[in-house]
Amino acid sequence: MVKEGSLSLSPNGRIIRFGYGLEFMLGWSADDMIGKEFSSLAPPGMDKEISGIFAAVPPGWGDGAVTGHRTRLVRKDGAPVDIYISVYPLRDMAGNLYSYVVTLSLDKGAQAPAILSEEFQRMFRFSNDAVVVTDRDGSIIDVNQSFLDTYGYAKEELLGANPRVLKSQHSTPELYERMWKEILNTKKGWWRGEIINLTKDGREVPVLLSINAIKDAGGEIKNFLGIALNMSREKEFDRVNKMYIDYIIHDMRSPIMTIMTNSELLLMQVDEGLPEKMRKKLEVIFACSEKINHMTSDILDYSRASADGLLLRREKVSLARVIRDAVMPFEHLGKTLYLNGFLYDAGMLEEREAPVDADKLQRIIYNLLSNAYKNASSEVRLSVETTETELKLAVSDDGKGISEQEAARIFDVFYQTDDGIRSGGAGLGLNIVKSFVEAHGGAVWVEPGQGRGATFGFRVPL
Repeated sequence: MVKEGSLSLSPNGRIIRFGYGLEFMLGWSADDMIGKEFSSLAPPGMDKEISGIFAAVPPGWGDGAVTGHRTRLVRKDGAPVDIYISVYPLRDMAGNLYSYVVTLSLDKGAQAPAILSEEFQRMFRFSNDAVVVTDRDGSIIDVNQSFLDTYGYAKEELLGANPRVLKSQHSTPELYERMWKEILNTKKGWWRGEIINLTKDGREVPVLLSINAIKDAGGEIKNFLGIALNMSREKEFDRVNKMYIDYIIHDMRSPIMTIMTNSELLLMQVDEGLPEKMRKKLEVIFACSEKINHMTSDILDYSRASADGLLLRREKVSLARVIRDAVMPFEHLGKTLYLNGFLYDAGMLEEREAPVDADKLQRIIYNLLSNAYKNASSEVRLSVETTETELKLAVSDDGKGISEQEAARIFDVFYQTDDGIRSGGAGLGLNIVKSFVEAHGGAVWVEPGQGRGATFGFRVPL
C-alpha cells in the first residue's frame, strides 16, 4: 500500500506537479489536479486550516519548514483521509519564493526528502553545472539557475514538466532504453554520457550528462538527480582544432607530393651511369617523402574520426577490387603473400558486391598489411571470408609477435610497441583501423602469437 507522495505548488497555491503515489492515496489523477488550488483537496470548512499551514512557513530552510502537521484531506470518492503534511518552500538566491514542495504521508514519522535538506540546497543553488531534480515519475521538482541559463527557460515553465522538453533528434529510443536500464539497475543506479539537448529557442547544446537515482534507507527510488556539464566550448574548440589540422595537413601534402613525384621521376629517368651513391640518395628522398605522406594521411583520418567527422559513403562496390587495390603496393616488397593458404594471385578473389565505403575499407586492409609487412620475417598471410551477411578478414605475419599486454593496448591511439617506435610512424594506423571498422558497425581483434607472429583481423556486417 502506498503511504507517501509529493506534489509541487506555485507560490499562489496552485498544483503544478502531482506525484503518481498520490493517485493511490487520494484517488485523484494528475490530470484531475494540475492547475487546481491545493485547498480544493480540503474537506468542506477546512479551507482556512489548510491555508494556515502555508502561512506558518517561515522564510528559512530545514527546521524552519512546516513538517508533520496532522490534517485531513478528501479523496476523490468523498471519503476523508487523515494525513500528515510537510511543506518546504523553494526560494531563489534573492530569497524569493517560487514553489512549495508538499509531502503527504499516512505515517507521522515520514522523513524529509534528502533533496530538500539545507546542505543539498546550498550545493544545488551555487553549482556551475545545470542541475535538475525530478520525482520518481520524472516530473521536475526543481532546477537551478545554471539550468535556466543553459536552456533559456523560465523556472515556472519547467516546474512540473518532464525533462523530455529538452529532447533533440539525436536522442534515439535506443539511447533512452540503455540509459534507463542502467539507472534502474539495482546494482548500478546511474548513467553518464554525452548527449545533445535543445534550448527553448531550438539551439542544440552538447552536454556531459549524469543521472542518479536517489533512494531512501530502504533502497526505494524517491527522486532522480540530473547534472549536465555544458560542452559547447569544448566542442567548438575541437571543431576549430580539427579545421586547423585539416588546413595544415592540406598545405603539407602539396610539397610532399611534389617531392615524391619528382624523386620517383628522377629514379626512372636517370641513366645507368648514375653513381650508386647518388641513386641511393634519391631512393632515400622518395622513401622518406612517402612515409611522411602516409603519416599526414593518418593524422588527417584520426582528426576526422576523433572529432565525430567520420562519415561513410556507402555504395555497392566490388570487394575483390577493394582488396586488390589495398594489396597492390606490397606485391613487390620481397616478402611472400599468401591468400587463404595459397600463393597470392589477384584472380583468386571472389567477385562480390557489397554496400561499404570503398576508400575506408581499402584503408583498413592497407593499414593491416602495412603493419604485417613491417613485422614479417619472410611471409604475410591474408585470410578473407565472406558470407551473405558478413566480411571477415585477417592478416598474419611470421615475425616475433606481440605480448598479451601489448595486445590489450595495440589499437589505442598513439600506442606503439618498441619495434614500432624504432620503425617510425605516428602510432595511428591501427587506431584508424578500429575507428573505420566500428564506423561500419564491425569489430576488430588481435591474436598476439608471441614468438610466432601476430594476427590482426576485423569483421564488418554486409
